[in-house]
Amino acid sequence: MSNTLETIGSFQLQKKLGVGRTCEVWAANDTAAEGGAQKKTWAVKFLVAEAVKDREQRKLLEHEMRVSKSLAHPGIIRIDRFEVIDGVPLLVMELFDHPNLKTQLTDAPESLAGRIPRILTEAALAIAHMHRRGWIHRDIKPDNLLASPEGQVKLIDMALAVKKAGVLGRLFGGAAPRGRGLVQGTPSYMSPEQIRGQTVDARADIYSFGCTAFELLAGRPPFQSRTQAELLQMQLTTQPQSVEAYNRNVPKGIVRLIRKMLSKNAASRPSSMDEVVEQLRAFRKLERAAQA
Repeated sequence: MSNTLETIGSFQLQKKLGVGRTCEVWAANDTAAEGGAQKKTWAVKFLVAEAVKDREQRKLLEHEMRVSKSLAHPGIIRIDRFEVIDGVPLLVMELFDHPNLKTQLTDAPESLAGRIPRILTEAALAIAHMHRRGWIHRDIKPDNLLASPEGQVKLIDMALAVKKAGVLGRLFGGAAPRGRGLVQGTPSYMSPEQIRGQTVDARADIYSFGCTAFELLAGRPPFQSRTQAELLQMQLTTQPQSVEAYNRNVPKGIVRLIRKMLSKNAASRPSSMDEVVEQLRAFRKLERAAQA
């Protein structure tokens, strides 16, 4: 497979949207439309040349599709289908042509300020839907949240999602393909229990969401280090500074909510993402009332 692809089957690649170690995501026109039908533009996520023959990477794409098919929420990217075209495994997805929050924080952090309340609320609603459908995302972070200029959000990348522990999870085999007991996720956003390789529940995503909210408001994650080992140790044992230390304009209620979400003890965090949503909505109502 060429490293300078222009087409994959009937998909004409138009614009690179994202790139990772094993995958690229492109906006692509499907030229196979028949009978004069308007050609549709999709987001196409495919394995790069070095990963095309990696069975585990293919299983991750297939797993991501299965997770997506069990969800139905406007804040979660919709995956239409999994295909193998000319030997290339790929996902055909809804196109939401807006950068992720990590990119926006890097390129134009000032543009986020007015949208953060809506972004946080919409992201929390999307995660809450996943939890109600029995899934734990396990990789909540700014990189996996796309956001429009108006603050509309799409949660992406369900490759690490697992079924909640319990009878149904065991019956339907919801473990991500890379195996059990492995530490999976992104160090800057991983909960202590996830780092320890323990069984996780919704409160692990709540911790990661707390890290994400902290970064959106402070301009940096709660923990930073030169080494991954030190960063993981900080997640396990170090209490983060208050987000107020970096942004004095954060409402006191949001400061308390983030502190609670970032508790090292899962039992001390909000009990569900629905609880987080309700608190975010309450603060937004107070904010609008104060501006009226």
